[in-house]
Amino acid sequence: MNTLVEHYLMQLQTFLPAKQREDIAAELRESIRSAVEDRERELGRALADDELNSVLEGFGHPMLVAGRYLPMQHLIGPDVFPLYWYVLQAVLIVITVIGGLLAGIALLTEPRAVQAVVQVAVRFLWLALEAAAIVTLVFAVLDQAKARFSFLEKFDARKITAGIWGVRAAPLSPISRHDTVFEIATLGVLLVWWLEWLVFPSEFLGVVLRLSPAIEAFFYPVLALCIIDLARLGVDLARPYRTRPRVALRLVLNVAWLALFVVAFRTEGLVEIATNIRADDPGAILRMAQRSMSIALFVLALVSAGLVATDLVRLFRR
Repeated sequence: MNTLVEHYLMQLQTFLPAKQREDIAAELRESIRSAVEDRERELGRALADDELNSVLEGFGHPMLVAGRYLPMQHLIGPDVFPLYWYVLQAVLIVITVIGGLLAGIALLTEPRAVQAVVQVAVRFLWLALEAAAIVTLVFAVLDQAKARFSFLEKFDARKITAGIWGVRAAPLSPISRHDTVFEIATLGVLLVWWLEWLVFPSEFLGVVLRLSPAIEAFFYPVLALCIIDLARLGVDLARPYRTRPRVALRLVLNVAWLALFVVAFRTEGLVEIATNIRADDPGAILRMAQRSMSIALFVLALVSAGLVATDLVRLFRR
């Protein structure tokens, strides 16, 4: 055989396991010999080096040819991969929710809010990458050790859940009508109170409190969000299952609520004293009421941030 072919085969063998080198090289030598003979028969003469090189080019680079003879390699095999993928998503969901909540806290409390949120986002991005690497490494070791998981072999189909906190089940998952009715009732009370059709007792420790004129900037945004949210909930009540458009709409609404709560939290003087009935220190009572309002808005913002994170997972999960 031509020295060019032997050189080609020698290079090929460097990429093959020791036990297979000779057998694979012999098999490929025969294939090359057959191809060379066919080409020589067509031309009616022996091949020149350039022509022989063209034949070898048709077989491919020695490294690529060797790869066709090697067994498929998996960092994580098919038996373990579904569980690995589930755990990885669960870990990233938890990190995303916690990161979203901390970003919301930073947005509400830090004087340089945007910079603080960016710092939280970068920190949790690195945390997510590290967690993904650790989970991948653990499952790669388990796969190489041929670990077996008894709960995957023995299970009760009646007890299989949709996923972590039900988040991974959506979209296209059922919606609890009880939850929908509760949300409608809550929003309905908020709407009629916002329109001043329902008045709650406003006396607090000897003073009568009321919302200050600063709240007027929020009147129409809150009114619009209540109406749109009630319409969305009405659809959910009639057709109790999630779809991507509905999840996307809920995400937009929750982002809007979050923005409103953040702006309201950073707005001073939303509560004022209308009448002092019997309080000795109305200023202290007003500060207490304003602090209570800030705490309530802070909690609502955290809840909204959690809902936004949940909707993002539902919408972009694959």
